[in-house]
Amino acid sequence: MSNPTICTWSGPRSCSTSLLYAFSQRTDTLVLDEPLYASFLTQTGLSRPYRDQVLKEQDSNGNEVMRRIRDTEGRPVGRPLLYAKHMSKQRLGLDAAAMENAQHVLLVREPYGVVQSFSKTLTPTHQELGYTALLEIQSELRAAGRPPIVLLSDDLIKDPEGMLRALCQALSIPFQSAMLRWPAGPKPFDGVWAPWWYSNTHKSTGFGSGVRDPRLPLAHELKQLYGECCALFQLLRRDALSPLSPPTPGLPRTISMPSGALISTHSRANGGGTAAAAAAAAAAATQQQGAGRGHAAAETGTHVYSSDARNADVLVGIRDGVLDALELVWRPLAKVSVLDSGFMLGDGVWEGVRLHAGCLMFVEEHMDRLYEGAKALDMDLCLSPQQLVSMVYEVIDANGMAAASGVHIRLMVTRGLKPTPYQNPNTTIGKPTIVILPEYKEASRIPKEQGIRLFTCHVRRGAPDVQDPMLNSHSKLNCIAACIQANKAGVDEALMLDPHGFVATCNSTNFLMVKKGALWAPTTKYQLHGITRSNILDLAAEAGIPTQERDIPLTQAYSADEAFVTGTFAGLIPVVEIDGRMIGKGTRGPVTQRLQQLYVQRMEEYASTGRRSVA
Repeated sequence: MSNPTICTWSGPRSCSTSLLYAFSQRTDTLVLDEPLYASFLTQTGLSRPYRDQVLKEQDSNGNEVMRRIRDTEGRPVGRPLLYAKHMSKQRLGLDAAAMENAQHVLLVREPYGVVQSFSKTLTPTHQELGYTALLEIQSELRAAGRPPIVLLSDDLIKDPEGMLRALCQALSIPFQSAMLRWPAGPKPFDGVWAPWWYSNTHKSTGFGSGVRDPRLPLAHELKQLYGECCALFQLLRRDALSPLSPPTPGLPRTISMPSGALISTHSRANGGGTAAAAAAAAAAATQQQGAGRGHAAAETGTHVYSSDARNADVLVGIRDGVLDALELVWRPLAKVSVLDSGFMLGDGVWEGVRLHAGCLMFVEEHMDRLYEGAKALDMDLCLSPQQLVSMVYEVIDANGMAAASGVHIRLMVTRGLKPTPYQNPNTTIGKPTIVILPEYKEASRIPKEQGIRLFTCHVRRGAPDVQDPMLNSHSKLNCIAACIQANKAGVDEALMLDPHGFVATCNSTNFLMVKKGALWAPTTKYQLHGITRSNILDLAAEAGIPTQERDIPLTQAYSADEAFVTGTFAGLIPVVEIDGRMIGKGTRGPVTQRLQQLYVQRMEEYASTGRRSVA
C-alpha cells in the first residue's frame, strides 16, 4: 500500500456512512467517523442539536486531530490501515500540512438528492452541501502533485463491487468481499449525531437503492442553489473512477493503453478508467465509423482520426443570442439550452472548416455557403461575415491554436432560443445561437492511401422543393438514414442516387470518378456544393485533366477507372469498391494521387498569404 491513512471527503447525504461501514468490515482497517466535526463547529460557531456533546467528546484542534490520524504508531497489530470519514466543509481551518502523508478520496453525489435530503433536516447552503469545499480540496491536492481519487456516490450504489474494486485498486490495497455487507443498526464508532442523520443507513445491510429517498419535487427556493451545485458537480465528476470488473481466472487484464490509441466506447463499463476517459472514448467512437469487410476496425472511413488528449480541455465559443455575448466555455461544460431551435427542430446551418498554419482554409467559400443557407432560412445572424470570422479566430487564439495545423472547426448557427417548443421562427427570443468548436483532429492517412468502400443505399437525395439538398442544415436525417444503411452493409460510406436514379453524392462526402483520363462529377442539382469538390475540379482543369459535370448512371460508376470522395475533413479519399465491384485495380489510382498532391499544394499556397478578410 502506498499510504496506510485514507481520508474520504464528501458532502452530506452522499453514502459516506455506508462507505465508512464498508471499510469497517475489512480485517485490516480502523475507522473514524468525522473526527473533525468539533473543529468545524468551533471554527464556524454553527448551532447543532448535538453541538455540546460533540465539543465534549472531540478535540477541537483540527490540525492536531489530523496529525494523530496520520500517526501510525499505536495502531493494533493486523490493522495497519486507518480510514477517516470527513465532511468536505470540515476542511476549514486546516493547514496545508494537515493534508500530507495520507491518501485522499472525494466522494461526490449528484446534487438533486443531496439538496432534497439535506433540506429535510437543515437549510441547505453552499457551505453545508460542500461542493465548493470539494473543489478546493481537489485543486489544492492537484497543485501539490497528489490529485485525489474521485468516487461517484451514485455509481457506488449501482455497482458496489465494481466501484469498491476500483477504489481499492486506486488505493493500492486488496479488495475484500466483506466490504459489501454489514449488520443493520447503530455501530459503536458512529458519531453522536447518528440519530439525526443515519436512520436510513442503519436500516441497511449493504449498498443498494433502499438507502436513497425517492426523488420528490424541489421547493422553488432551492432550485437556484441546485443549479449552482450542478455546475460544480460536473467539474468534480470529470475525473471519477469507473467500475472494475472482477478478474477472469486465467485471463490477463490490460491495465494500460498507449497514448493515441483507438479507444473502445465500452471502456467505462468495463472498468479501470475515469469519467474523462469515458468522454474521450465517446469522442473517439467516430474512429470506429465504417470499419468494413477486409479492413481492420477503425482503419478506414471518411472521418477516421487519432485521438488527441488536448481536446478534452478545449474552450468552446458560444454566442448566447439572448445575452448577445461570446463566451469561452470549457468543453466539459459547453451546452446549449434544451429550448434551442437547433436542438428541438434542427433549425440551423453549419460549416466544417480546416485550420492550417493558423489560417482558416477557403474561408471565403465557407462564409458564402453559410450565409447563403442562413438567407434561405430567413435567419439573420446579426453579424457580418468578417465579424463572424473574427469571432472564430478569437476562439482559435484563445485555445493556443494561432499557428496550428490539423485542427477542425465545427461552426454551428441555430435560429436561437424558444420560449416554448414551437416551430414558428417568429417565436424566437433574441439572436441566433452561434457555437464554435475547435478540435485537434488530424485525418488518418490510412484511408487516403488504402481507400474506402461504398454501398448504394435506397435513401435518395430529394428535390429542392422538398428539402433543398444544397442546404448545409442541421436537419441531416436524410444523410443519417443513408449512413445507417451503409453501417448495416459493413462499408464506409453510402452512395446516394438522385430522384432519377443517377449517382448524386455520398452521405457525408462528394463523389467523383475518373474515366479514360477525364474527371467526371455528378451535377450539383441534388448535392451539397462541396468546397473541396470545387477546388478539385479547378485543380484538375489547371492540370490539364478534362472535367465534366454530368449525370452518372451506376453502370458507369462501376466501370470507373478510378473514383474518390472529397470533403473538408479528409480532402481526397480513394474509392476502391462500390456495391462489391472493384473499382479500377482496387487501389488508389494515379489521377487520384496526383490530385491529392495538388490539393495539399493548394492548401499550402492559400495558408502562405496569412489570415484573410472576407466581404
